[in-house]
Amino acid sequence: MLDAGLPLPAHGVFTTRAGGVSLAPWDSLNLAVHVEDAFAKVQRNRELVVAQLGLDGLAFGKQVHGSGVRVVRGLSKKTSRGLDDTDGLVTSVPGIGLAMMGADCLPVLLAADGVVGAAHVGRPGLAKALLPEVVRVMRDEGARDIAAVIGPGICGRCYEVPPSMAGEVEKAAPGSRSTTRQGTASVDLTAGATRQLEQHGVTVSVVGGCTLEQPDLFFSYRRDSYRRDGLTGRHAGIVWL
Repeated sequence: MLDAGLPLPAHGVFTTRAGGVSLAPWDSLNLAVHVEDAFAKVQRNRELVVAQLGLDGLAFGKQVHGSGVRVVRGLSKKTSRGLDDTDGLVTSVPGIGLAMMGADCLPVLLAADGVVGAAHVGRPGLAKALLPEVVRVMRDEGARDIAAVIGPGICGRCYEVPPSMAGEVEKAAPGSRSTTRQGTASVDLTAGATRQLEQHGVTVSVVGGCTLEQPDLFFSYRRDSYRRDGLTGRHAGIVWL
């Protein structure tokens, strides 16, 4: 796991693909139940993470590339299965790990004194201003000075998209348009997310690098889709008080 380096009393990590019980092509610490991995193995992987981090449990969202943000007041079967239409989570309850998964999309962790948040930011979420919505909800919960750490995700050198799509994302999230190594149009999720957060008064740092370029460390849907019909696992960003 990679330490996010969040200011205390918050803690945050980004899991890697190592240290779990799932078999190929989900090897090995896959935390997602929706990718055709054996359910019992995913549950065991989640239990291993909870035990290693000393948490009461994990709360998940059913990530839909939207802008829905939920405040978590406690743990339940619903939060462990995933809250519907949720790509952002916020809590002020100690011991609850907010988990947002990725395999090219960015897991983003946010923290202020007494409030933490997590977001799953892909191209649609960036364009739909998910991160400003997470910041707004955190401030409604009492957050003041917010720090964010952007975790591993596909980089602008690797995330090729049609020029029209790059232009649409740039219009919604200035700073996100980029170019690949081949000079074709791309989206730089990290650059776009950084600018959005900074425009809302959030201090930003980045951890982890490009998921597609690090097959031993991270899952990548785009990389693995060429080899295995898109079958791959999900790592996560986890934040808690």
